[in-house]
Amino acid sequence: MKKFLAIAFILIAVISWSLSFPLVKILLNNNVPPITMAMLRHLIFIPMLIFITLRDGKTSFSHTKKAWLTFLLLGIFTIFIPNVSQNIGIQYTTASTSSIIQSSTPIFTIILAFIFLKESKNFSKIIGTVIAMIGVILLVSGGKIEIGGTTYGNILILISCVSYAISGVILKRGLTEIKASHLLCFETLFGFVFLFFSTLMFENVYTIATFDVYTWFLIAILAIFASGIAAILYYVVLIDTELSQLIVFVYLIPLFAVVFSYFMLGETVSLQFLFFAALIISGVVIAQKTK
Repeated sequence: MKKFLAIAFILIAVISWSLSFPLVKILLNNNVPPITMAMLRHLIFIPMLIFITLRDGKTSFSHTKKAWLTFLLLGIFTIFIPNVSQNIGIQYTTASTSSIIQSSTPIFTIILAFIFLKESKNFSKIIGTVIAMIGVILLVSGGKIEIGGTTYGNILILISCVSYAISGVILKRGLTEIKASHLLCFETLFGFVFLFFSTLMFENVYTIATFDVYTWFLIAILAIFASGIAAILYYVVLIDTELSQLIVFVYLIPLFAVVFSYFMLGETVSLQFLFFAALIISGVVIAQKTK
């Protein structure tokens, strides 16, 4: 895949993921339980995945035990653990602290990619990652690094970061032997099952009956764009791109999320934000240099 096309695909994925933040905030403000929301956005996405997978015929379910283990692990580390730990953890800590901790995900991913995937180590990748992370920390903290909240909540958010990093390594290896559509389909199925039982344990599932058409519309948008299109494009690009190089684009998510929040929620954008945004973008550009 040409680098320009790969960058275009991953940017579309990042923008789609960024859109989910204001949408989730709107849904939470409308009293939609967080884990229930995560479960439903994956439930809506499953029929589309099954349709895509079944087009391959009988081979869709003809996988080795190793492949099924990969599906299970991805369901746990990509969907279940991050959703549950984030939604529970954010109840015990502040949103800004959560964002700062979340920005450490690419660091864990790059370290794991160096160790388990034997990906290349170069100065540009390392320095670009550090610059982008500094930009994210300054952006979400408003330039004032004040870590608050309880230890319990912070640990849960950190667990979600490590979980995403682990899933990235598993996914990269899985893509060498399994079709991207099959990976996405079965990991979502397993993840949904775990989320469903988490919803039964932690939330009142009967609140679903009170959702109006607007609420279902927003959940559908989350499923199609943030869970669907974004994930598919990310998987396609990851096949031919080093994980440690690709994951740095995650730093762009807070940037686009704030822009969407400005238009959808009326949140203001300052000159300070623009400076920090430029810092993030410069870090991503540096990390993409191969020499």
